Amino acid sequence: MWMPPPPVRSTAPPRRLTPKAQATRSRLVALAAEAFAEEGYAGASVRDLASRSGLTSGAIYGTFRGKAELLAEAVDASIAADLETLPGAVLAGPLPAIDAYQFATLDDPARARLRALLLEAAVAARSDRPLRDRLRDTVNGRLDDWTAAHDAWRAAQGIDPAVDMRALVVLLVSADLGLGVLGALGAELPDPESFAALIAALLASLERGHERDGASSGGAPTWP
Repeated sequence: MWMPPPPVRSTAPPRRLTPKAQATRSRLVALAAEAFAEEGYAGASVRDLASRSGLTSGAIYGTFRGKAELLAEAVDASIAADLETLPGAVLAGPLPAIDAYQFATLDDPARARLRALLLEAAVAARSDRPLRDRLRDTVNGRLDDWTAAHDAWRAAQGIDPAVDMRALVVLLVSADLGLGVLGALGAELPDPESFAALIAALLASLERGHERDGASSGGAPTWP
């Protein structure tokens, strides 16, 4: 199958936007994220976005190179917002509590939209190499950040260094997205609290692994 050449990455400095232009850009990204998640990437046209925003299609194309760039920007912004909206009490707690919280809030509308958006992006990226390359940088960067955080957690807790934290992070992210796939297919899923308790138990077992000396461990772990 023929594939387009990879995008040429410009070395020119990014264009500075006026406050008004930046506000318009941010509003379009937010509208695109909502439309792509709710209506599907293929089903939401630039004309639809123009109608919602009160702009012309030409004005949107003057801000973004096309719908694919809008999708990539929407993914970037939505992933960043997902982390920024975590409660302070959760962020101040141990890393396993953050991981468990992500599963405890599976039904949260904002997180459901994020999963739907990521699934739409994955489908679109299968046939759009430049988009896939663009999203790869975003996703790998986020995985790198989370892997570094889990590596620090492993060191602090004395967890077996043979445990691959990158594999753990990918497993957790895959489970999150996979639940979005099953939900979209109409599967009946357990209560989010059950998933949160399971993730907490999994991570607690890693923390206890280096302490095992034949003695029985305590009760089932809980998450805050």
